[in-house]
Amino acid sequence: MGIFDKLKDVNEMRKQAKQLEAALAKEQVSGKSGGGKIILTMDGNQNILSVEVSPEIVGDKSEIARNIRAALEDLFKQHKKMLQSKFGDILQQ
Repeated sequence: MGIFDKLKDVNEMRKQAKQLEAALAKEQVSGKSGGGKIILTMDGNQNILSVEVSPEIVGDKSEIARNIRAALEDLFKQHKKMLQSKFGDILQQ
């Protein structure tokens, strides 16, 4: 394989990476804490799109912290499920 063939392969990989990034940008997942007191939404590229906080926990720092942690854990679990359902065959290679 010559150097030009390798460059073509690299360019093809970059093109595929950009297509994958564009596809992931269209996906959205949400993570919720127990009772939905905090809801986090992000796209497939892990860009946070929104943060919703229930008024009932405003002012209680320890409850906010617990709920943020729970929402983040759920968010990443949902993100992993989305990746597996959309790209599972690619990820297993």
